[in-house]
Amino acid sequence: MISSQLLFLFSALGSINGIFLALYLFTRRSQRLTNSLLGGLLLAIGVRTGKSTFYYFYPDIAVEFLQIGMSACLLIGPLTYLYVQCHLADIGQKALGTAWRWHLLVSLLVIGIGITFPYSRYPHIWHHVLSGIHVYWAFYLLLAGKQLWQARPVWIGNEHGSSRQVILLLSVYFSSCLILIAYATTQLTSYIVGALSFTFSIHLTILTFLFQKEVQIEATRKEKYQNRKLADADVQSLLESLNQTMRDQQLYLNPNLTLALLAKKVGALQTTVSQVINENLGKSFNLYINEFRIQYAQKLLAHESHLTMELVAERSGFNSNSTFFAAFKKITGQTPASYRAAFASAPTGAAEIATALPDHQVSSHS
Repeated sequence: MISSQLLFLFSALGSINGIFLALYLFTRRSQRLTNSLLGGLLLAIGVRTGKSTFYYFYPDIAVEFLQIGMSACLLIGPLTYLYVQCHLADIGQKALGTAWRWHLLVSLLVIGIGITFPYSRYPHIWHHVLSGIHVYWAFYLLLAGKQLWQARPVWIGNEHGSSRQVILLLSVYFSSCLILIAYATTQLTSYIVGALSFTFSIHLTILTFLFQKEVQIEATRKEKYQNRKLADADVQSLLESLNQTMRDQQLYLNPNLTLALLAKKVGALQTTVSQVINENLGKSFNLYINEFRIQYAQKLLAHESHLTMELVAERSGFNSNSTFFAAFKKITGQTPASYRAAFASAPTGAAEIATALPDHQVSSHS
């Protein structure tokens, strides 16, 4: 029973995560067409392997579900070919053109014909069509393989791309080949092998690639800061401008205040403002803003005793009570309620001093 559950888990993992990964790729702005084609490929494979997984463990599922899975196979071959073509065009910095749409239109037309002759009414036809679908898939893999072979100088010694991009390209292609082989040889192995091959090939490869890319982006951002050091006088001038603008215009009372808006107010680049706050103050943008908000909240707690904690949080620029309580505790070391009680019982002079944050919280490190 346990082994069966684990087999179902790993088989379904690639399908479900592949579909979510496809939705993520559809929203990426960089290399939009390439990512969209890869997302479409993941979606088609995810639907196909999802059908295989549920049919293997629940053979009595509706036949309409079976037809959806088999129809998805008609898109896997063309999408693999188009992804390879588009990726090679990106590496070589060439335009792809518009002829690629015809490959998908042919597949969609065949899927439409399949809807006219559903699997539930013509199962004997679909049993023969399945072999044709695999041949159709293999035909496009041969076309993609030919393109890869002919474009060897582009992806072997290219100066525009990176080795990781090439590894992703080849991994997607050979994973598509592996999944096709797994499905075409189910009589010799097991029907579930196709779903498992998706989980442990293309899916994990793409997740690894995206994770490494995020790490590289973060490293690039740090390197960018290092190469853009500001003079001490410029840093001090910008800090004074930031603090003055925050106090005079009370920008921190805006719960939707962003780094871009603050940078616009002081007439500086967003990256420059972020760099100064991060490196010279040693804090994040959110902490920098919250310190002003907490200082304002302290005054409300001290002098507006009729205000509830919810109103204090709202008037201080916080979107939620939980964020207000967490920030107050982090910055002052006590809760808003305990601060109000301590202020009420403190001598007048000491209480007035307590309503201000230490100067070092809104100034540069010495």
